[in-house]
Amino acid sequence: MTTVSAPLLPDDTWPVPLVPVGDVRVVPAVDWDQVIARLGGRDTYTSSAYHAVSALLEPPGTRPVLLHHRAAGGEVALPLLLRPLPGGEGWDALSAYGYGGPVSRGGRRVPGLGAALDSWARVNGVVATFLRLHPLLGNAGAVPSGAELVPVGSTVAWDVSAGQDLAAGMHPHHRRAARRADRAGLTVDVVRRPASLAEFRALYEVTMRRQSADPFFYFPQAYWDALLEAGDALEPVLVEGRLDGELVAALLCFRAGRRLHYHLGASADVARTLGASNRCFLAAATWGQAEGVSVFHLGGGLGGSPDSPLFVFKHRFAPADEPLPFHVAKLVHDRERYRELAGTDSTAGFFPPWRRGD
Repeated sequence: MTTVSAPLLPDDTWPVPLVPVGDVRVVPAVDWDQVIARLGGRDTYTSSAYHAVSALLEPPGTRPVLLHHRAAGGEVALPLLLRPLPGGEGWDALSAYGYGGPVSRGGRRVPGLGAALDSWARVNGVVATFLRLHPLLGNAGAVPSGAELVPVGSTVAWDVSAGQDLAAGMHPHHRRAARRADRAGLTVDVVRRPASLAEFRALYEVTMRRQSADPFFYFPQAYWDALLEAGDALEPVLVEGRLDGELVAALLCFRAGRRLHYHLGASADVARTLGASNRCFLAAATWGQAEGVSVFHLGGGLGGSPDSPLFVFKHRFAPADEPLPFHVAKLVHDRERYRELAGTDSTAGFFPPWRRGD
C-alpha cells in the first residue's frame, strides 16, 4: 500500500518528542501500514494515509501516531491522532474521523495493554483518549480492561458478495425510489480515483447547509486536496448521479480490498424527490460487487441511534443483514490533569469535555 506523508513536522523537530515507555513504542511512519497488515487490520480507517489526511480536520499541530505494544500475551497496534491541549503542554488522543481502535490478531485483548498505555501516555503528556471502535474489525473486545466501553448504536454492513441480487434484497421503498430515478433520466457514473472533487464538494456543502450541520463538517480545502494526493492509498470512489448533465446526487467512498466504505454523501433538493441518492447507493454496491467487494459498509445514524432517519435509510438497503454493533471507548491516563482541564472526574457525556464546541 502506498503511503502519503503527513502534513506535519518530522518527528525529531517536535518540541516534545514522543518516547517509548516499557513495551509501548511509536511506530515509524514508513512502517505503519506493514505493522497493521501483519496484525490483520489493513483497512482505510487504520491506514497511515487516512490518519495523515484526517489530521487536517483537527486543531493545528495534530499528529498521527501508531502505538505498538508487544507482551507475552500477544501484540496490538493502536492508531491515533494526538491533539495539542488547549493552552499547550500535552495532548489528548482520539481515533481518526470514522472508525479505529486497537488492532490485534482476531480482535483479542492483549493482557497488560491498559497499564502499559497509561504509563506511555503519562510520560508523553497524553491526558485522555477517545476511541471509535471499528465494527468490521470487531475490536470492541480488544480495548484495555480499564477503559469505559460505551455501546452507541449500530452500523450497516451490506452484503454485496457475488451472487447477491442487490436490488431484490433492498426494502421495497428503496427499490421504488431507484426505479423512479431511472425513469426520470438520472445517469449514474462510478469514477475510481477521481481527478477532482470540486463539484462534489460544492454539492456536499449545499447539503450541509440544508441540514444545518455542525461547523466541523465544512471541511477545509486542504482536506479535499489531501484526499486526492493520497488517492493511491485511499482508493477513493466517486459515484455521480446527473440529471440533464447537472450533478444532483453523489457519494464519496473508499475501496479497501474486499470492503467499500461510504464516506460522504451529497444531494440537491430535486434529488430527494427523484430517489437519486437511492440509485447512487445501488450503483456503488453494483460496482463493488463487480470489482470483488464483499461488504459495502454504510455506517450508522446520527448519534448512533437505531431510530435515526439516517440509520433507517441505510438499513433499508440491506434489511436482511444484521447491523453491526458500534462502540466508543473512553480512557483517562492522568486523573489529576484530567480534573484540572475538565473541572470534574466524570467521563459522562461528551468526551473529553474540553473539546465540546471545537
